[in-house]
Amino acid sequence: MSDSVNNFYIISIEDKDYHQQTAGEIKSYLEKNEKCARIVGSSTEIDDLHWADMAIVLGGDGSVIQAAKHFAGKKVPILGVNFGTLGFLTEVEREGIPEALDSILSGRYEVERRMALAGRIENGDEPKDIGIAANEFIIGKRDVGHMITTKVFIGDSLMDTYVADGIIISTPTGSTAYNLSAAGPILVPGMEAMVITPICPHSLNKRSIVVPADARLCVEVSQTKDIFQDEASIRCDGGVSWSLSTGDRIFIEKADVTFDMVRLGEVSFFDKMRSKLNRQ
Repeated sequence: MSDSVNNFYIISIEDKDYHQQTAGEIKSYLEKNEKCARIVGSSTEIDDLHWADMAIVLGGDGSVIQAAKHFAGKKVPILGVNFGTLGFLTEVEREGIPEALDSILSGRYEVERRMALAGRIENGDEPKDIGIAANEFIIGKRDVGHMITTKVFIGDSLMDTYVADGIIISTPTGSTAYNLSAAGPILVPGMEAMVITPICPHSLNKRSIVVPADARLCVEVSQTKDIFQDEASIRCDGGVSWSLSTGDRIFIEKADVTFDMVRLGEVSFFDKMRSKLNRQ
C-alpha cells in the first residue's frame, strides 16, 4: 500500500481503554508524524465517515464489527487492536501498537476486502430492509420453552427444513463467531460464501452447509405444532431484533457493499486461529 494515509479516526471504548489513555498516545504519535487524528468513544459518534483514510479500533470483536458496519462501502480500512478477550477480528495486541503504526505510516500493510450480508423481511406488510450484517443474521426462537421450524430456500428450491432453536446465516468473517459455537465450519475471512448452520437441531443429521456468495436465500418461519404459531425473532450481528411468526419470510443475500480490514502480514489467519482456539 502507499503511504498516503493522513487522517485517522481512533475509536476508543471507555471500558476497554481507561480514560482513553492509549488512544491519546496513538494520537500524539500520529500528530508527531504530521498526520491528523480524532478520538471518538464509539463509531456511532462519527459524523463524517468520508474524512478518514483509516480507522483504528481499540476494543474487542464487537467494537470492530460496529465500526465495520458504519464504514461499509466507504473504503476506510479498519485496524483492530485487541482490548477484549478473543479478538478474532483484531490484527494486533496492544503491545504491538508501536510496530503496527510504523508499518502503516511506511505503507507496509495490505487491505483485505470482506463481504457483508443484506437482509429484508416480508410479512404481509411493505418489505422491510433490516440492514447489513458483517457477522451473521440469526433467526431464533422467541420463547425459551419452544423450538421453531424454518424452511430454507435457495432461489426457488427448498434446501432443507430445520426444527431447532433457530438457524444462523453467516459470512466468512462471522464463521468464527456464533457459527463456530454452534459447530459450524470455519471459513477463511477473505473468501466469498455463506454458511447456514442450525442451532441445536432436533435431528442428528442436520449439519451446516456452505453456499456460494451469489445465492439468494429465503428463510420462512413455518409451524412446529398445528395448534400454535411459531414465534421467532431475527438479530443482526447481535443487535436490533425484529419479531417474526409463522408465514413470515426473510430474504438474505450478499450485500452490495463490503468492509475493509487492515492486514499487517505478520500473523496469518491460521496462526491466529490456532492461537485463539487452542488457548487454555
